[in-house]
Amino acid sequence: MVLNIKSFAGMCCAIVLGALSIIPQANAQDAAANKAASAGVYLAVLDTDAVFVNAKAMQTIHEQMAKFQADLQTTIDKEKADVKKAEEELLAQRPLLAADVFAEKRKQFQERIVKLQREVQESNLKLNTVRTDANKKVTDVFRAVVADIVKINGITVVFQKGQVVFSDPKLDITNLVLIDLDKRLPSVKVASPKK
Repeated sequence: MVLNIKSFAGMCCAIVLGALSIIPQANAQDAAANKAASAGVYLAVLDTDAVFVNAKAMQTIHEQMAKFQADLQTTIDKEKADVKKAEEELLAQRPLLAADVFAEKRKQFQERIVKLQREVQESNLKLNTVRTDANKKVTDVFRAVVADIVKINGITVVFQKGQVVFSDPKLDITNLVLIDLDKRLPSVKVASPKK
C-alpha cells in the first residue's frame, strides 16, 4: 500500500484531533471527581438483602411464622378431613333421602365448604398482616442504624451492593449495619394471627 504525503498528513491530523477530543472528556471526568472529593462526597456500599437474611430479628420472625403456618395447616388438614367425611356420609344417605331433603343437605354442605375457604383466606390474610407488621419493626430499626452509621462516618451516598459493578471492599458497610441491627433488635415478637 502506497501512501502519498497528503493522505499521510490527513491521517496524522485525524489521529491528533481524535486524541485531543478525548483529553477534554478525561479532564472533565477528573474535574468532576475532584469537585466531588473537595465537596466531601463519601461513598458506601450496602447489601440490604444480606442484612435482612442474616439479621437475628428476621430469623426469629421466620421461626415464629413457620410455627403459625404449621398450626394453620394442621387446622386446615383437620377441617378437610371432616369435610371429606361429611361428604361421604352425605353420599351414603343419598339413596335413603327424598330429593328435596338431599338437596337441602347438599346446599348446607356446600355452604360449609365456602365457609371453610373463607376462613382459610382470612387466616392467610392475618398471617400476612402479622408478618408485615413484624418486618416493619425490623425495617424501622434498620433505617435508624443506617442513618446513624451514615452520620457518624460522614457518608453522603450509599449504593445498593447489587447495583454496583465494582467497589473497594473498604466501602462496604453491610457488616457494620448487621452488627448494630442485631445489637439494637436481637428478636421480634410476632403478634398471634389468631386474634
